[in-house]
Amino acid sequence: MNTISQLAVTLSRTLFDKDGKATQVKRHFTNLSTEATTEQLKSFKSIIEQITGEHFDKLEVIKTETIN
Repeated sequence: MNTISQLAVTLSRTLFDKDGKATQVKRHFTNLSTEATTEQLKSFKSIIEQITGEHFDKLEVIKTETIN
């Protein structure tokens, strides 16, 4: 059985300056519970948005998995 040993999340959003140039802003969170469900990760995103006042376009999940 494969085991997830690490779980990280990257939240990203795109900002546009006055000239229309796009800049991508990312926030990265590591060492999250390896048992977190998709719904819990979406809830985590929502909580971070409430705390920071930002709205993120993308939620990226990075899992490190051990294959036995």
